[in-house]
Amino acid sequence: MGFEQVLLQRDGVGPAAAEVLDTFVYFHGVVDGDWGVGAAAGLVKGVVGLVLILMANKAAHLLGEQGIYSK
Repeated sequence: MGFEQVLLQRDGVGPAAAEVLDTFVYFHGVVDGDWGVGAAAGLVKGVVGLVLILMANKAAHLLGEQGIYSK
């Protein structure tokens, strides 16, 4: 889902229901000025994304597909 869609619909459903990692980073890091929390959450998101990509690539190789990159 797009960040803009969640941000624009946040007031309609309530901040607690619409809180995703992207809005958490935006509101805590940019709006509140708590750059440490925002940067830490963004870093965790990046690490989790990297791990998921590496796992998907490994699964593709095990299934005989090319994957994202070759060994």
